[in-house]
Amino acid sequence: MRALFSLKMIGLHVFTILLVVIMVSLGFWQLRRHDERVTFNDAVRARSLTAPLDPSALLALDPDVANLEWFTLQASGQYLPNEDLLVVNVSQDGQAGVDPVSALQLDDGRILLVNRGFIPLAQAVPAAPSGQVTVVGRVRTTDVRQRGELNDAREGELREIQRIDLVRLQAQLPGEVLPIYVDLLASDPPEAEVLSRIAAPALTLGPHLAYTVQWFVFSLCAVAAWGFIVRRALASVRRAVPQAPTA
Repeated sequence: MRALFSLKMIGLHVFTILLVVIMVSLGFWQLRRHDERVTFNDAVRARSLTAPLDPSALLALDPDVANLEWFTLQASGQYLPNEDLLVVNVSQDGQAGVDPVSALQLDDGRILLVNRGFIPLAQAVPAAPSGQVTVVGRVRTTDVRQRGELNDAREGELREIQRIDLVRLQAQLPGEVLPIYVDLLASDPPEAEVLSRIAAPALTLGPHLAYTVQWFVFSLCAVAAWGFIVRRALASVRRAVPQAPTA
């Protein structure tokens, strides 16, 4: 037993325990990410199949707007002149471009921001339809800056933006901005053909389940390696112990 509790072997035991705990924790983390992805995919599919709701009916569904994302919304109004924005530094289908965003003023005076689509950099951005417009769109919540992304100026009027930050844009729009915006799916009158729909979220499961299995296998390998080293150490001690003479 002394061989198992030498300074060197104690270090091996501690290292193996830490390694297994870390790898098992990573395995469960990946499993949680897999479950979150399954829940997200199910929610997107279910919400996208519901009939389009008007803004008031949509907002009445849940006080937490995060739970309204991916529903379909239908609204009517007129696009405000001179309130167009461009989301820059975006790409779609391997092309760099911009997303033109326009402010649709509803009949009750509230403003719905509409991401009208994607257009490559080489194309001229078409104007929004004039007059009374009815839009159907995929509901989105305000964009949040991710680590490493560029930020918009905190003050002043913006024309080019890095993301659709509804709180930031409220300051420059002449009315109450709804706490959601939409990615346009259909418009009456229609938009210019040069505009492509914003890509829908990819409803894939990703590699999380495979990573879960991988981390659990790695932890088993660590335990097996520990057992192999301990067994060799014990065998070495046995060989070193003098054997009693036989009669």
